[in-house]
Amino acid sequence: MKTTQPVSSPPRALLELLAPAGTLPAFEAALREGADAVYIGAPGFNARALARDFSLAEIAAMAESAREQGKKLYVAMNILVKESEVPAALRILAALEQIRPDALIVQDFGIVHLVQRFFPGLRLHASTLMTVNNSLGANFLAGIGFKRVVLARELSIEEIRAIHAQSDIALEIFIHGALCFSYSGLCRFSSLHGGKSSLRGQCVQPCRRRYDWLPSGKKRIAGPSSGKGGGYLFSMNDLCGIEQLAAIRAAGVTSLKVEGRLKSVEYVRHVARAYRLALDALDADPKQGGEMMIAARRALDRALGRKQSPGFLVAGQEENLIVPRLSGSTGEVIGKVTRVEEKGRPGKSATLGLRVQLQRAVALGDRLRLYDQRTGNRQSFTLRNMEMRGKKVDQGRPGQTVLMLSAGDKAEHPSTFQHGVLFRVDTGGVETCSRDLQRRVATCRPAEAAPAKIETILTALAFSSEKKQPGRVPRGQGTRKKTTGPKARTGQIPWWVRLANLSALGYRFPFEVSGVVIELNADNLTQYRPGQRHPPLIWSLPSIIHQKQLPWYRQAIVQLRDQGAHRFQISHFAQSALFSDELGSSPDRELELYGEYSCNLLNSPALHTAASLGMAGVQFSIETDRDTLMAALAHYAAASGTEGQNSGGRVRIGLLIHGRPPLFTARFDAPHFQGHRTLVSSRNERFYLDRRPDGLHVRSHTLFSLLPYLNELSRAGLDYYVLDLSQGGLKRECAEVIALLSGRGNLPAFFSGNYGGILA
Repeated sequence: MKTTQPVSSPPRALLELLAPAGTLPAFEAALREGADAVYIGAPGFNARALARDFSLAEIAAMAESAREQGKKLYVAMNILVKESEVPAALRILAALEQIRPDALIVQDFGIVHLVQRFFPGLRLHASTLMTVNNSLGANFLAGIGFKRVVLARELSIEEIRAIHAQSDIALEIFIHGALCFSYSGLCRFSSLHGGKSSLRGQCVQPCRRRYDWLPSGKKRIAGPSSGKGGGYLFSMNDLCGIEQLAAIRAAGVTSLKVEGRLKSVEYVRHVARAYRLALDALDADPKQGGEMMIAARRALDRALGRKQSPGFLVAGQEENLIVPRLSGSTGEVIGKVTRVEEKGRPGKSATLGLRVQLQRAVALGDRLRLYDQRTGNRQSFTLRNMEMRGKKVDQGRPGQTVLMLSAGDKAEHPSTFQHGVLFRVDTGGVETCSRDLQRRVATCRPAEAAPAKIETILTALAFSSEKKQPGRVPRGQGTRKKTTGPKARTGQIPWWVRLANLSALGYRFPFEVSGVVIELNADNLTQYRPGQRHPPLIWSLPSIIHQKQLPWYRQAIVQLRDQGAHRFQISHFAQSALFSDELGSSPDRELELYGEYSCNLLNSPALHTAASLGMAGVQFSIETDRDTLMAALAHYAAASGTEGQNSGGRVRIGLLIHGRPPLFTARFDAPHFQGHRTLVSSRNERFYLDRRPDGLHVRSHTLFSLLPYLNELSRAGLDYYVLDLSQGGLKRECAEVIALLSGRGNLPAFFSGNYGGILA
């Protein structure tokens, strides 16, 4: 008798569970609890300011251990690299090529250039800091050699599904952990208003601070608590996608990433366990799967994170992303500080104490974070000593008032925290890694690149071992006349101005304009009349184009090119794909593509990448400091066109020197945002909301301007300047430009970002 075999369904796609690790114990805990892979930071070059970086020996030991267990290790080298850091980055890349991690996670196109030219053995994954939120970006990165893309966190499951349908590259998404208010890769708040760049792992988290609304008709307020309706307006709740795993798997995702390289071992352990259970529950029978999900949710409750939400994964539930009355600190509230006091003799021998009214139990060894509700300051410490009614205790219970002591260590209990809330961020206990891993670390000796190889690469990049870096010959040196006035100070370097709309083209500028940057949107496209006399137009694409918007931009570009437009500015290199020949434009019409500062180019290798992509020009990062800009321009000028580096020719380099650039660019226009009213920080800084087609921008009322440095910049070797005059009345904005150029009259308040200091 013939036996009929059951028809088997195709196997379900496997979802990789990717866990973070900032320590060796966290690495082992993640694998023990079921993670398929772990990601760590490259020493000195990762986007988390860790207390201690991994050594190369530790990375080699972890890679070896993961391979033996059939697991993977990814290394995040995902910061923007300053020019002075390129030699050190080369040495790290050379060592990693020997260690052979399963992938290198990057955002800097300079690192991309170095890897592809000098270290081709390294496999590249695109960091979420590359702001990929459509199939155009995914396919572009696949085309230049990336094997995986970490998508932007602001996408819904349906948008992820649409991207997967239009691209073949492996897709990774964040599934759990902290969310930023701004799109990753487009936040410049911490950098321009603090000197510490989020794109370099130094973010001071301005989105977690308290802000108030400036009362109508007032220019300033006395303090941060004077406004009404304020709060933690930008502080996002944590992402938790544990309930959406089935839909995410069906959408074509390859890997699920947990945020948290700064988190404790306990956090990594509980979250990895939770998502392992939840993933296994997908294919279990209903009863067993239900029990596994209950256990998974309990594990997440013990992870001590912020209030949770599904983030942007479920369209229509975004109203749960921010609760303005909550501070946004991670952990579990255990009590409030009622008084700060000193015991014993004043000075170094004194004991500083926090008197705390407990809401939850606490024990010696717990890791606590003190948060000042008025200033937003935070301070973490480990609870070592505690008293109640003058007697030492090991534990405190809800309802009790205890004195937490810090003998001779005022750094841990600062006296400024008079209105502090105390959070538990980890339970007590010191974790150590296994003896096996310790042995591996002790015996691993990762091979380093020969000094001769590094020197050869540096020579190819025109780096010099001399203290004085090679300089670029200034334009017109020895022939420029020493004249004064606004027109003279522009020199021979072209000025571009960015305008809000085409109606401003008729304005008579008090300085010479060589190009006008105009946003490509429906209103400007409708108003455009080819053939009119005006400075050359450069049509600018927005920083964010969602998947469903791609057809409109494709058609708009076809229309403009058919009308004779040939200069465009793109906000991401991937947008160059919108200008392919298949759009039907005439092949004999010259096309010039320029990159905006949002391309995040901070070093000369990144400029080589722009040239190899055929860019006509690109703006250098506005986060730059003086030394980084000067050195990068000098090295690029010296290396351009040598040894076949720039098949596309030399790229022109521009710089935004004046305007109000967005500090945040966000998708979420929260219901508590009050129109265009002014926001005030605890430091009396004033900001405003600017709604654009690509999202919500938060801008400073104070100008960003490098105009006072114009004479110095004119000798740096830049090819064009950009002034953004799109944020107000042209008459007023031009008057501000003239005042800053001349140094006379009523000078507007301005800041210069990191240019006059040091970018951290």
